[in-house]
Amino acid sequence: MKITSIAGIVVGIGALLFLLFIASISRHTTAKQQSSASDRHTQVVATVGTRPITLTEVEQTVALSLYQLEEQRTKLLRESTQHLIEEELLAAEAARVGVTVSDLIERAGESETVAKLAGFPGPIRLTGKSSPFPFVSEEMLRVRRALLVQLRRKAEIHVSLSQPELPVLDVSPDDDPWTGTAHAPVTIIEFSHFECPYCKNSVPVLKALLAKYPGKLKLVYRDFPGPNHHQALPAAVAAQCAAEQGRFWDYHDALFTRQAPTTRWNYSSLAKDLGLHQPPFDACLKDNRYRDEVLKDLQDGLKVGVTSTPTFFINGRPLIGARPLADYQEIIDRLLAPSASS
Repeated sequence: MKITSIAGIVVGIGALLFLLFIASISRHTTAKQQSSASDRHTQVVATVGTRPITLTEVEQTVALSLYQLEEQRTKLLRESTQHLIEEELLAAEAARVGVTVSDLIERAGESETVAKLAGFPGPIRLTGKSSPFPFVSEEMLRVRRALLVQLRRKAEIHVSLSQPELPVLDVSPDDDPWTGTAHAPVTIIEFSHFECPYCKNSVPVLKALLAKYPGKLKLVYRDFPGPNHHQALPAAVAAQCAAEQGRFWDYHDALFTRQAPTTRWNYSSLAKDLGLHQPPFDACLKDNRYRDEVLKDLQDGLKVGVTSTPTFFINGRPLIGARPLADYQEIIDRLLAPSASS
């Protein structure tokens, strides 16, 4: 009995020492990872005279571009995953029935259920309509899609591809025009210009957001006049002149409302229609008073990687292009969640 007891104690001590060894390795690995992350932040990749340029600085300037590339990669992976899922579903069903995939699709066209899913009034015979890819008949493609809908409903499919993590960029609101709540928990900084049709399409979406989150949002407008849009710069200057009289957003809306690809705005006439005090507005316009301010916005946008309009930063998180309301909500709701830290 004593020998058994002593053996048990030895085994117990051995197990304890093993656990302590594993814990030690884990702590060492964590410390090493933290040290490695710290080293990356301070790693010098270039020097100009005595001025060091760190890897963090470089990554910050291209963070938006890298994120866009990662988005494209994820999109390709997702499309490829869906393609492989479809091929597997068709192959598995064809094997179960004991036919080829082509025969399976041809037979599916004769099914009342599949034909209806494909939008046909009734069953359809595909024999003789099929031919090697890419010369596939429209009818066969429709039946194939409908058959896949049916097969997906029966199958257990789990896709675990994750979205790329949104970078958080340091984007200044500068002293640009804003609307909403001054000290809102969420700030949306928009880089835009008045000749951009996608920016125009974003206006009602942004207004809907402000209405949906009262007291929670601050929207800042920053100019990003594209070089191929010759009226974008003077229109931005005119809007800033309207801002002198506290009417930026009225002028902003009017410019977008009267946006037309073949006509030019009459900035002075537009100010008159809005009831602005004409002499100071015209003087501001004549002096080109805010040209440097507008170009500073453009440079600031380029520094954080903006290449197209509209580009939005929601507490530093990028959203590019004219997006539906739900895309903004997904980010905003996450930021407003009790556990979120912006």
